[in-house]
Amino acid sequence: MLKDSIDTIDRLTVICFSPTCTSRKIAEAVAAGMTGISGGTAGYADASRQIRTIDLTLDRSDSPIVVGAGETVVLGAPVYAGRVAPEAVRRLQRIKAAAGAVIPTVVTVTYGNRDYEDALVELYDLAVSLGLSPFAAGAFIGEHSYSTPEMPVAEGRPDTLDLADARIFGGQCARKLDSSGAFAPFHIKGNRPYKESSRPASDTSRTAQSSSGSPAKPAPSVPLTAEGCPLCGECVRVCPTGAVSIDMNARKVLTDPTLCIHCCACVRACPAELRTYTTPFTAFLHEHCSARRDPETFL
Repeated sequence: MLKDSIDTIDRLTVICFSPTCTSRKIAEAVAAGMTGISGGTAGYADASRQIRTIDLTLDRSDSPIVVGAGETVVLGAPVYAGRVAPEAVRRLQRIKAAAGAVIPTVVTVTYGNRDYEDALVELYDLAVSLGLSPFAAGAFIGEHSYSTPEMPVAEGRPDTLDLADARIFGGQCARKLDSSGAFAPFHIKGNRPYKESSRPASDTSRTAQSSSGSPAKPAPSVPLTAEGCPLCGECVRVCPTGAVSIDMNARKVLTDPTLCIHCCACVRACPAELRTYTTPFTAFLHEHCSARRDPETFL
């Protein structure tokens, strides 16, 4: 049985999967708020000494991540089509709660300004299945993976206001954790059973509708690299699944469509801005999902 509250936060651990860094930024801001540290460069420097971050984005190992008594966890994951990104689920399943330990946990998801649908409930359920004790949850906004300079979708988010909201939420989490009944059941928006996972937008077996109503050309299956690439390897370095490689003989960047998860980390990281991912859904998102949405939190 869970005790009603935790007296102190001995150790605070952020565990995240965050290809474009948006989920990590939010989770770390929530954690900073839980420590009572304000924002700004100096504030985050202080927080970094109190908060341990385990970023699973480039960690493809299978070794368990053990969390134990006295540890409080903040989980961070991106939303893909209203569900937790499948690769995030796989990475987070490495978490192991020490036997008999109560691990207070805050679950956070980051979505591209469309909708998070059932992702937050799914991450909550995943945390419970791993032996964690979630007591608060929040859905925040990050720039959509398919956003482009010509058709931005939540450009630049999470921004200063988002990070401030995340820190405020973190403070609320800390106060709840210090109260009686901290682990009482609480409402989270979402559905069980979860919505059916959809095929990725790059699936060429389905086409989108163009603005004129006629079928648009199917999206390419993976991001593409334009001529003139200096082969710096930055796209290879940031790919979370090892889908990107360089053929030095052909002097080409190669992407394995069976491994690519369409996170567009490689697109964001390309210093020459020669890496692109073109999909007709960008236009839809730009037209219908540009109005600013605010974070939603549950305690």
